[in-house]
Parts: sequence; C-alpha cells; structure tokens
Amino acid sequence: MRLDGRRARAARFLTDFDSSVNMVRAVGRFLRGKDHRGLSVGPGSIPIANALSGLPHSLRRRIFVAMGALQGIPLNAVGQVRAEDIAHWVTQQYQGGPYPAVVIGAPSGAALHLAAALRAPYLPQTTLVAARDRLTHPDDPTGAMHAIAPLAKRVAQNNPDVAVYHMHDPAQDRPMLEAMAYLRLKRLRLGRTYERFLEQRLEPGGTIILLECTRDWRTRKVAERVYFQFGALGGVPEDEYHDSGERIADYLHREGSPYQRWAPPEPDARRPEAEWGFEPTLRADVQRLAERFGYPLRRLVTVEPQQLSPFVADLYRWWYRRRGMPANRLLAESYVQWDPLWTLRLGAVPFWLRFNMRPSYEDLQRYLDGTEPYDYIHVNLFSQGLCSPGVVPTEQWRDLAASSARIRGELIGVDESAYPVDIGSSLRYQPALQALPPRHPLPPPLPAGNIDRFLTETGDPTYAVEWI
Repeated sequence: MRLDGRRARAARFLTDFDSSVNMVRAVGRFLRGKDHRGLSVGPGSIPIANALSGLPHSLRRRIFVAMGALQGIPLNAVGQVRAEDIAHWVTQQYQGGPYPAVVIGAPSGAALHLAAALRAPYLPQTTLVAARDRLTHPDDPTGAMHAIAPLAKRVAQNNPDVAVYHMHDPAQDRPMLEAMAYLRLKRLRLGRTYERFLEQRLEPGGTIILLECTRDWRTRKVAERVYFQFGALGGVPEDEYHDSGERIADYLHREGSPYQRWAPPEPDARRPEAEWGFEPTLRADVQRLAERFGYPLRRLVTVEPQQLSPFVADLYRWWYRRRGMPANRLLAESYVQWDPLWTLRLGAVPFWLRFNMRPSYEDLQRYLDGTEPYDYIHVNLFSQGLCSPGVVPTEQWRDLAASSARIRGELIGVDESAYPVDIGSSLRYQPALQALPPRHPLPPPLPAGNIDRFLTETGDPTYAVEWI
C-alpha cells in the first residue's frame, strides 16, 4: 500500500477530539506555521458556532451523540486497527527537520506548549480508537466490558506492541458512550515507525524528552494486555465511581437513566490511567535507542497531568521576559481547545486546564493565588455535552479571572447560555484568541538546555514536577 493510502487508513481509526491526536495535529501544524482552528479538522467560525449553540438544548445534546456515532468505526472494522499505521499517521504530521528535540509519552496540554517552544514534534504513547456501539447502556459498565471484550482482545492480538484499555466513563463522556466505546491503545515499545523517525529526523545530539505521568486507576484485567477502566479523571472522585451514592443517584435521575447506581466490575489492580497515565515499560525502549544514537534523554515526571501547567506557565513567563516582553497576559485553555501559534503570537502565558471540572478550577485558583498577578486573564472552556457532576459554572470561572487580573479577566469563546452543551465551542475558541491584542513575531526555538537555566534562575522548589 502506498504511504498516502496507509496514512488515510490510519486517519479513519483516530478520534478527532482525542487529547493525543489534538496534540499531534496542533504541534504538526504549528511547525508548518499554521494554527489549530476547529481542532484542525473544522473551521474557526463564530457565526457558525453561535448558530449551532443557539439550537434547542435537546437538539444540541442529540448532535453530541450523533458526533460520537460518526467518530466511531464500525465494529467489523475494529480488527483492521494497526498501531503501526497510527504511528505512521503521527510521523507524517511532521515535515522537514531535523529537529532539535522530540517529546514522547503521556499527553498534556502544558506539554503541547513546551513542545511548541522547543520546536519539537510530539510522539504519543496513547491514542484513542472509538468503536461504534449503540447496544450497551452507559450506566451498565459490567455489560459494556463483556460486550466489548472480544473486540479489545482482537486489537491486542493484532498489535503486540500495545496494551488496550477499554475506558468507560458515564460521568464525563455520557453523550459519546451512547454511540461508541473508547479503546485506548498504549504503546509498550516504540515500534519500527517511531524508531525510524527518531533515527532520521532528530538532529545529532538532539534531546529526547520523555513525558511520564504516574497517575494510575483501578482496572480489571480482561485478557493479556487488555484492561477495563471504569471512570476517569474529572469531577467525580475515583472512589465515587466504585461506591456511588446520592450525588450519582441524582445525576442518573436527571439523565433519565433506569439505573440508580453504578455496579462496575471488581478491579484487580491499579494500572496507568487510560488517557493520561504513562506505561513505564516504554521507558526502557526509549533509553536503548537514546544510548544507541547518543541522544541526551531527559524525563519530565508528574503524578497528575495538570501538574505541568504551573511549570510551563512560569517557563513561558521567564522566556518572554528574557526576550524583553511584558509577560502579563495569561491564557487558560481547557482540554483540547488550544492553539500554540496564537499563544506565541499574543505573547500569552499558557495555563492548561485538563477539563472544566472542580479540580482544574482549584488548580488555576491555587496558581493565581501564588504567582505574581497578571494584568489580563482569558479563560476558554471546553463543553462536553452535558452537566456532569463536578462541572464548574461559568460565573465562577468568570469571577475567578476577573478577581485575579489587575486590569481585565474574562471568559472568551464561550456561549455562557449554552455551556456545557455549547456545541459551537470547538469552532469559536480560535477566532476568540485571534481577536485578542497584541501581535508578536514568532521567536526562535527555546533550547532544551534552557529548562535547566530556568530552574536554576527561579530557584523555586515548589513545582510538582521532576526534571531528570
């Protein structure tokens, strides 16, 4: 098969709203001088976004479900999924080179901005494949595990270099679960495609940065290299997924569910969290290749994915000031609504919010309470299509930005009347960024060695990050 055909085949298996896919698309486009409007697959259009968000609530909710069905591949196509085809699609997003650094591992919006500063491609360990599924109920995790197990086993058997995590989260992903099942493929080895990319496209002496998030979760082994994870990081604590009480009963009632509580399969171990966690088996493979070609290997280790956000925000602030820029504008982006090109053009300090939930709100609040005040604070919020437990209302986000900024704090790119069923949010965020002042030329790459200089000059031991 021709290379372009292989790339097209892999693209059919990928999910457009996946965190890793959006990191790859955003970094790849940034390295080509392009923005990340519409998650790199749609337009950036406020009029279209407003028209969609102006639809009746019930219709907007049905559109979220329909979008999930369109993202899922037919069940009879799941056996065609090949991890090396997906790796090929990843590497084809990056043209030119050689590159001074490459970032590999767990996804993080903060790491996206680090990669952009370094002009470094990102190679994800984990990618999402969605299977079309309208038969299992979102609130029946045990039934979902048994129904999807044969498909997950087939993917694992066909792809010996990956572990397959069937992730089922009816709190945050409910509209999507009404039409699809999440299969996250987590690499255990680099594989030939990633190895070839590093050999050919990383400059001699270039740095490999390994992103390791040690966040784990209760899981159940289904088969060799196949695991079921009920719940995910968000507004519902892990314990509440497994011991659901009154709050979950109220949520299920509001959603019209025939269930009053969740009864997930009994977990048998804690393993890397399906979306954000790093499987450490990959580290040995990366170390072997780095030693073989003489590439310096640095590890960036966190417990939670969002712990990188204060670190990268302060790195950007330090970097801007070294370039003689004011560094007085904070841009808080949520989930995959990010744009590294316009962040740098605006001279904005990026602070990534993993989602629109209470833990992310509290992390931003802690950061703003402990840092030098910003003159301007802009907050953009991702909408997931329902009012999940733990969703923070827009007025709280707005008040936090306004009370923390010295001159102006605001929400941007959010239809507050439609949130969190703001179906136009993915079309609105990039034009909202582009409308902000001022404009700066793109800087030359930040050398990876400057991360050490930043830590030495700031002397701040409070980051929950290990730079090894």
